[in-house]
Amino acid sequence: MSPFPGSNQRSLAVGPRPFTVSRVPVSTSCRGGVHHGRRVLVSRRRGRSGSSAAATSGATGSPEVASSRPPNRPSGARHADTGCLKQGCSPPVQWRGGHHHHYHHHHQRHNASSCGGLVVTAAASGPLSLGDLLLDVPEIDGDIRSLQVEMGAIFNDAGLATTYGRKREALQALETGVVLVDQSHWGRLRVTGEGRLALMHSQSTADFHRLQPGQSADTVFVSATGRCLDLVSALVLPSSVLLLVDSREGKDALGARLDKIIFRGDNVTVQDISTRTAQIALLGPEAEVVLRELAPDALSGVLGAKPGTHVLVGFRGKPVFVAAMSGLGPSVPGYTFVADETVGGDLLAALAAKGAIPMGTDDWEAARILVGRPTRGSELTDAYNPLEAGLYAAVSLNKGCYIGQETLAKLHLRDGVNRQLWGLRLDGPTSPGAEITSEMSKVGLVTSTCQDADGEWVGLGYLRSRLEGTQVDLEGVRVAVAGAPATVTAIPFASRKFSAEAESPVVRAADAAGAAAEADVDSIAGRLEEAKKKKAEAQAEKQAAMESKLKAMQERLTAWQAAQQQQQQ
Repeated sequence: MSPFPGSNQRSLAVGPRPFTVSRVPVSTSCRGGVHHGRRVLVSRRRGRSGSSAAATSGATGSPEVASSRPPNRPSGARHADTGCLKQGCSPPVQWRGGHHHHYHHHHQRHNASSCGGLVVTAAASGPLSLGDLLLDVPEIDGDIRSLQVEMGAIFNDAGLATTYGRKREALQALETGVVLVDQSHWGRLRVTGEGRLALMHSQSTADFHRLQPGQSADTVFVSATGRCLDLVSALVLPSSVLLLVDSREGKDALGARLDKIIFRGDNVTVQDISTRTAQIALLGPEAEVVLRELAPDALSGVLGAKPGTHVLVGFRGKPVFVAAMSGLGPSVPGYTFVADETVGGDLLAALAAKGAIPMGTDDWEAARILVGRPTRGSELTDAYNPLEAGLYAAVSLNKGCYIGQETLAKLHLRDGVNRQLWGLRLDGPTSPGAEITSEMSKVGLVTSTCQDADGEWVGLGYLRSRLEGTQVDLEGVRVAVAGAPATVTAIPFASRKFSAEAESPVVRAADAAGAAAEADVDSIAGRLEEAKKKKAEAQAEKQAAMESKLKAMQERLTAWQAAQQQQQQ
């Protein structure tokens, strides 16, 4: 069963631009269970171009989806939208082993979605279920872990690929190339029902009433006192909201929290679809180039689109959401895929074949510290609020009442943010919890640390950011961490100011009144200064006239005295 039911009206299936995949071997098994070979993905033939344009013109960019099942065709006929043969043609995928290889039997059902890469097909008439996308197609049966093994992954006790031994390359590629990250260990919750948007609106900081299907937003779940619980990416779909949580622990905590506050009359259901889906991120400035090579038509709705835009397509007959988001903020471009778990391995293989550098969980941790993305349990705890965490962009004070809003509004109105999350360039290894001091006084705490691409130690920490009642830009400030010298650095993920749409009308009115008052004060002060200047000028003129008069009198007196002396002689 699809993990994304009930969110379809427009057909987005897989086809005619082929995934050109060059020999990516992965350990697997044939369906017969008696042969173990190695999988080789083979380039597929390009489909006919005419139908691709027609199909694209029929799509509106909406993520709504309908069936991609093509009509029945006579044996041996070509699909008009893919140019492939229904029967008797060479299949797009071939198994090859050491002593044995075989093809999928041509009597297997064939359809347009199995013909190649990604394609957008025309919308079907009438309401259809997304289940119609689940067609019988030739399967590779590749799995993500097998591919990770082939790529040289090192796994931890939990079975997660922590690194591929290419940390330096991966971190550098975030700035200059393309990186591939398996995020399937993240949590994914699907919220459905008529009251889903109202629930999200009242329980988190983003303004969900402003979001339309095909859009998404980062939102913070906070306590009643405005303290951080978790940062979540929310994708708004036609009939549901998909929540992406960066840890299974966070997903479990959020799911339990939502279950407690949902009542029968709310008409809301929360489903955990984590184990039924895979999540993959393609990051870096070259990510868009890769996707344009793979599927420019099917992904035209997200390529170059506003961050957060997402579409629903099909891959091997299974649904895949593609969102223009990296999870690392505006400084790192990228795309996130949420796919049916049965095709997660094949999707990862197709992206890896384009030369993307793999990144493990430890490498991702370093990346998120370098950009300053806060995470649950480290920067997001009940000791800090979203404004201190630099999450102004994920908070709205202008959307009506929600849990924690009053506290956040008062904090902003009174300019009460006394500490902020900043980056740190450290002198050496440091543990979270270490004190940050300045002139022997404690000014903050370290929350996360790691090594960057050059092996230098960096970290995140909260620092006191007000001096004599004024917010101070701390970038470049020298401090001490656990007694060792350190330098405060900027973090590109952080936002420290509300947008006009997100700020409360009360705050905006107060700011306007303050600006007017300042203008009035400036005006009065100017008039007073002008009056003082004129008075001083008048006094100077009066003094000059008096001095001139005295001088003239002195001259007359001197002349009279001289005349008297002459008469006496």
